[in-house]
Amino acid sequence: ARQVLAGERPAAPPPAPAEPVRHSLLTVRELEIAGLLTRGLSNRAIAEELVISPATVARHIANIMEKLGYTSRAQIAVWAAEHPSASA
Repeated sequence: ARQVLAGERPAAPPPAPAEPVRHSLLTVRELEIAGLLTRGLSNRAIAEELVISPATVARHIANIMEKLGYTSRAQIAVWAAEHPSASA
């Protein structure tokens, strides 16, 4: 209140961390696939493990990249390894 009376602008609150938002952006299946990427699995191997088509895996990976702003599978794998509770 003193800052306002003195003509100073109060400091803006710090922005909320982005990570929880990122977690909630991904679907359960996308989180599962992100976790499998940490094992270095190919789309075909992920598809076999989850009993889905490799094309579906590729679509999920593309969605993850778009949502997280990444451009490679390796970035997703690193993110998933750093956030094991998100991809567990």
